[in-house]
Amino acid sequence: MSFALKTPAPRRNRNARFEEQLAFEIRAHRLPEPLQQHRWALDLTTATGRPRQFKADFAWPDYRLICEVQGGLWMRGGGGHSHPMHIEKDIERQQCAVLLNWYLLPVTTDEVKQGRAIALVIRALAARGWTR
Repeated sequence: MSFALKTPAPRRNRNARFEEQLAFEIRAHRLPEPLQQHRWALDLTTATGRPRQFKADFAWPDYRLICEVQGGLWMRGGGGHSHPMHIEKDIERQQCAVLLNWYLLPVTTDEVKQGRAIALVIRALAARGWTR
């Protein structure tokens, strides 16, 4: 008797569909191509001396712009970005962005759905020097 091992399905981020929608809109508006899931803050270290490491949903290194799709804001029990532990991690991420001269633009899943997120990305890129 042989048993076939199932390969676990790749773990999918809860925000993946909103990130995919925003990526589509970025291409549709012919904006500069961002790096997705870009690792950043490696120049900084933790209190224990290990390198910091955050992943940006979208990053434009030439413009020092990071865009994060924030989901889970209204989860029961304080999940997602509304749990105190996650709020502290978000604050730490924002502090690191400032220290490295990155502009961090958070957008909500509702803003992505309603088309307001792409407008914010366009404005943020323009404020950082991008022109058509």
